[in-house]
Amino acid sequence: MSLSRNRSIALGVVFVIAADWLSKFWVQNNFLLGARRTVVEDWLWLTHHQNRGISFSALADAPDAWRLPVLAAASLVGIVVACMLFLRATDRWMRLAAALVIAGAVGNLGDRLMNGGVTDFILVRFFPFVFNVADVAITAGAILLAARLLLEESPGTGDAPSAV
Repeated sequence: MSLSRNRSIALGVVFVIAADWLSKFWVQNNFLLGARRTVVEDWLWLTHHQNRGISFSALADAPDAWRLPVLAAASLVGIVVACMLFLRATDRWMRLAAALVIAGAVGNLGDRLMNGGVTDFILVRFFPFVFNVADVAITAGAILLAARLLLEESPGTGDAPSAV
């Protein structure tokens, strides 16, 4: 992997983290908690929600004494695993997928540590949950990783990988 390609990926990670944190900062300072503004009529809204749990607000009602340390530790484990994948992968799509997951996880972890929860603010008509830029990066990375693994061919056979 060339140094310039690594720099490009690193800049992309920094850009995603910055976009996530700046958008959350803007929402926190321009929307009251629970407020909603229409962006595209009957399709896209900006709103201000604080998710103290994980995806889909799971564990949001867990006791404060263990929720933050457990979720922060889980995020750190995910970041380390994604970093290991990034460093070991030779395929550019796998590296991009890992980089997106890293950027999103760092974005949400930073928000969680600073605010005790994650600021969510994007609401679209066809999806019942509110999300943020970091969530988009994590989801895109996970989908890219899954697609890459599903489409991977076994060396020399042209067949899909075996289950063994």
